[in-house]
Amino acid sequence: MINLRTFDLNLLRVFEAIHRDRSVSVAADKLGLSQPAVSSALNRMRRLFDDPLFVRGAGGMEPTRKAMLLAEAVALGLNTIRAGVATSTSFDPSSSTRQFRIAMTDVGEIIFLPRLMQALARSAPSITVHVIEHGLVNYEDLLETGEIDIAIGRFQLNPSFSSQHIHSSNFAVVLRSDHPLIDHASDGTPVLSYESYLQASHITVQAPGASGDPIVHALGADRSKKRIALSVPHSVVLAEIVECGDLMATVPDKSVGWLLHGHQALCAVPLPFKADTNIVCQWWHKRNDKDPGHLFIRDILAEIGGDSGPPSSRGASVSDPHIARS
Repeated sequence: MINLRTFDLNLLRVFEAIHRDRSVSVAADKLGLSQPAVSSALNRMRRLFDDPLFVRGAGGMEPTRKAMLLAEAVALGLNTIRAGVATSTSFDPSSSTRQFRIAMTDVGEIIFLPRLMQALARSAPSITVHVIEHGLVNYEDLLETGEIDIAIGRFQLNPSFSSQHIHSSNFAVVLRSDHPLIDHASDGTPVLSYESYLQASHITVQAPGASGDPIVHALGADRSKKRIALSVPHSVVLAEIVECGDLMATVPDKSVGWLLHGHQALCAVPLPFKADTNIVCQWWHKRNDKDPGHLFIRDILAEIGGDSGPPSSRGASVSDPHIARS
């Protein structure tokens, strides 16, 4: 039996790092230790737990069953300690070197990251942000273990996590300006009818961290009439694909300015039917509710998401000149 009175708690940080990075060398680099020091710590743990803990596999250092059972307890303990220390100490953004891990889709990156990094450059230049993308099914586990600090998106997690509504958007349709299904209003403004929308072939984004599709819900009984010709995991390719064919894409309106930038052959028109507003929240573990650093980064994200500034700083909206009005 392990004697907790003599157990070196620093070993738990090494265990956590190897479990997270699946590599002794990467863990050593992130911990600021030498590789021999981390290897020595791993060997000590192997003797203490009478188990290999990690074995070499195709994906790096793979955890044994005992290591997988230990991982949750280790993560919970270390994150509780970190949250307690952070809450009990002052937080100075100008000198903080904290790292924050945020999960979001690439549309979230478009909307939030440019201004987040601008804000941090002004007030917290030494804070580091790591953006990761995971399937929605993993968010609760990642928040629980502390592998991510915040998850941003259109989804609901269980009540053991805290949340804040930070962003709302409507939807627009991006397509070629000379698309054969485009109509024109009396003033020449391009418009798209409901019938033409259903007649078209569409490209849709199925991001790993996205939840259900509000457009499918809004179409109701007509959902089967919408033809999806192409499904992609990221938005970055939308403009190039739409520009060279007759596909059209339905996107959050505040990402339109970014998508149309540099693509003179494209335009955006309002969605020709009513859909629920795209509601985006940021989620975090309740243990971080009062963490000053967490509050700082969450306040910035909330300000960015709720900003009603000019389109040049926040993307496009239904009143944006990028989107034609019917």
